[in-house]
Amino acid sequence: MPLAWSEIFENFGVKRVSATDIKRSAYVLNKPQLAVIEAAGLRPSPHRPGTQFNVTLLFDPRPSVRASYYHAMREGAGRPPEARLGTEIISAWLEKGDAVVLGNIGSQVYAAKVPSSDVTVLDVADAVASRATPASRRALIARAKQAKGKPARKTVTSNDFVRDPLVVMGALARADGRCEMPGCTRALFKRTDGRVYLEVHHIQRLADEGDDTLDNAAALCPSCHRELHHGAEQYGLQQALADQVGSLSV
Repeated sequence: MPLAWSEIFENFGVKRVSATDIKRSAYVLNKPQLAVIEAAGLRPSPHRPGTQFNVTLLFDPRPSVRASYYHAMREGAGRPPEARLGTEIISAWLEKGDAVVLGNIGSQVYAAKVPSSDVTVLDVADAVASRATPASRRALIARAKQAKGKPARKTVTSNDFVRDPLVVMGALARADGRCEMPGCTRALFKRTDGRVYLEVHHIQRLADEGDDTLDNAAALCPSCHRELHHGAEQYGLQQALADQVGSLSV
């Protein structure tokens, strides 16, 4: 299901980068994306490469890229000027075939290479809020205050793995109430019945053809577990955890 960008941005547009965009180092805006640029208060520069501005990136290690906005005349009588973005956004970030979404919140322009299907609208909301300017944060809070009422319900059909409870029990028993991530010193909290709360994680994920075995499982605190899924150092941490569990399994 396509992401509901309209739930996040005031305006948005999606377009795939063409070979011509790359060849000319000029990203041609479609009409919805042009509406984003104009709603952000940007006006075309009278010259090239034009005045530069920041475009905030989502789901990308770099926080932003520079861009310029200008109109280019096209050959042929009666053809209107073409709205384009130039400089770093096309020369150093976008590649041929990328589907790119542009959106705005007030004067802040966001861009993302359309992520994989496992990214939800809540993931996008998190990414947008984390890189919002002070003005955009105020706008986001104002919009959030307008949300009222009970949430709608939806029926979800999922396709998940049937996990072996023996593996879960074995990992928790081996951990004995301690996070198995090497060097973890985070304080653990207890459940209402007094048990320490740990989550069982597969080192090589089941979705990546990992085995549902004790040698491929570890009991982790919630912070370490989330970091292994979403942290910038997840691959190094995964190897450290594999080495740790391997030493416990011999």
